[in-house]
Amino acid sequence: MAERPKTKTNSGGLRLVWAQALKPDPTYTLSEWAEEQFYLSGESSAEPGAWRAWPFQRGIMDAFTDPSVETVVLMKSARVGYSKTLCAAIAYHIAEVPAPQLLVQPTVEDAQGFSKDEIAPMLRDVPKLRGLVADPRARDSGNTVTKKNFPGGALSIVGANSPRGFRRLTCRCVWFDEVDGYPPAAGTEGDQIKLGMMRSQTYWNRKIALGSTPTIKGVSRIEAWYERSDQRRYFVPCPECGARHVLRWADIKWPEGEPEAAAWCCPDCGSLVPHSKKRWMVERGEWVATAEGKPMPRVRGFHISALYSYSPNADWGRLAGEFLDAKRAVKQGNVEPLKTFVNTVLGETWEEQGEGVDYGELVGRREDYGGPEAEDAPDGVLVVTAGIDVQGDRLECELVGWGAGEESWSLDYVVVRGDPGRPEVWADLDRHLERRWRSGSMGDLGVAAVGIDTGHQTASVYDWVRPRQPRRVFALKGANVAGKPLVSRPTRVGSGRVSLFTVGTEAAKDLVYARLRVEEAGPGFCHFPSCYDAEYFAQLTAERAVTTWRGGVQVRVYKQTRPRNEALDCRVYALAALRILNVNWKALARRAGVVEAAPAVEAEESSAEYGDREADELAEVARANRPVPASPQPRTVGRRPRGGGGGFVSRY
Repeated sequence: MAERPKTKTNSGGLRLVWAQALKPDPTYTLSEWAEEQFYLSGESSAEPGAWRAWPFQRGIMDAFTDPSVETVVLMKSARVGYSKTLCAAIAYHIAEVPAPQLLVQPTVEDAQGFSKDEIAPMLRDVPKLRGLVADPRARDSGNTVTKKNFPGGALSIVGANSPRGFRRLTCRCVWFDEVDGYPPAAGTEGDQIKLGMMRSQTYWNRKIALGSTPTIKGVSRIEAWYERSDQRRYFVPCPECGARHVLRWADIKWPEGEPEAAAWCCPDCGSLVPHSKKRWMVERGEWVATAEGKPMPRVRGFHISALYSYSPNADWGRLAGEFLDAKRAVKQGNVEPLKTFVNTVLGETWEEQGEGVDYGELVGRREDYGGPEAEDAPDGVLVVTAGIDVQGDRLECELVGWGAGEESWSLDYVVVRGDPGRPEVWADLDRHLERRWRSGSMGDLGVAAVGIDTGHQTASVYDWVRPRQPRRVFALKGANVAGKPLVSRPTRVGSGRVSLFTVGTEAAKDLVYARLRVEEAGPGFCHFPSCYDAEYFAQLTAERAVTTWRGGVQVRVYKQTRPRNEALDCRVYALAALRILNVNWKALARRAGVVEAAPAVEAEESSAEYGDREADELAEVARANRPVPASPQPRTVGRRPRGGGGGFVSRY
């Protein structure tokens, strides 16, 4: 056997690594270590300096160093300091018990941001960590944004959307952050939690943590893991009777119209306990396992809400105000703020109610207005948009009038028969889009914007859209992706001459269906004319939200319950056109003489936020409030008007 060539080694460094690897874990807990050694950085903390754990944080932190616990699960709200407790665990496993670690964030961008905003300041400001990770500016330091080498291990920070991030890693500690924000799978390689756990299989003393704000019931990953655990809740004593309870939102009470006076009502004695007593209660609280069945071995789970938080923005009065704001949005047909409240304040999953809509109820509330020959717009209509669905043998178009608070009136539904590849079919559509209505408050109303699907007959659609873009004809492409905003920034397609907007179909259909359930006229309510037959309403309600398995995880998607759903698609495209138009509702209401206009539902992303030159041009031209033309116009028609503010109908 050939003699192995001699190489230079740092014997002192190797001895240090071996000594650290072989020494037993310290006997003190993570919370004790953090109280002595951990510091908060000014870049990411309102109160930089020595760490002082909130009482409920100690039990969570100590599970990280409990040898009887392998997996720590935290289903949480915002404002409870999970990111800091996770950083403390990472620091502990760098300074005291060096070990290879893997931190998984929802995306690669999140991983880079967490590294820069949390890890880098921590390495600088925690005295125990100074010098353990080389200066990133040093040559061959091994310190990059997503990889931090230190004696005895390394910290790898990856995005759950990147399958490559999980390869060639072996780690004792695996930290999963915001798991409900992960995409359904890491490319084609499956569930990221399973992939990450596989990286630690060779360690008998591995430590795994999963933390997240939950999302939708039945789909939430953190809820599924919490249900496998011993399901610990934080019980606090009543200052009056001493009985111990979990702080629940149902027990927060306040006088009518006075949310700032919110107090906790003890379920035992009925005493109203003011927010000023919260610290006293939390300091005397304790974690109690509540699982009724047999939990997975060595899995400890915690649930905590913002009701316990010491954050100045989490006093019960402020949270009551947030809740009332969310309830007002629901009355306008927008359930998203209430969803956010349940997820991020209560730390609970949102349970969808009425995943579909009964079209029979909509048929029964038709009103005597409108139709193909109607010349008058219903009272309340301030702007009109059109949504167009393209099929192989026809075009279908809905004309929708919108008022304050995005109350809507379906004005007409048109089917243009013929092959969309033929110009006469598009000419027929143009004639319908030239239609105008008389309005007592707005005068002469035309179609202000058009949204058209590009999923079928794409080339023909682009040819029709291209010359009409300056007059607010928008090319749309649906994306059935969870978390996608209703409208995203446009991209250039068709040799760069067409601006294509992406529509988050899940968000759009959630909003449409929420509004179909609004029962009283006003913000969000949907009006329909008496001339519409039952088939229209069957198409409008042809889909239901269901949970299914995709890539090894449960996802929520919309599924058709009948062959045709064009009416629903047209309504989605008309709504998307309205959002791209970015209507200035206050200015429009003033022009119409509306004294008290209900606030419009906030758009996920307005055209003013796109930042693209074409979006700016569209917004500028939109302010002129000219109707959509039937054919291409001379170049002078598309010029930008002088002056004016942002958004549609800012001036007249």
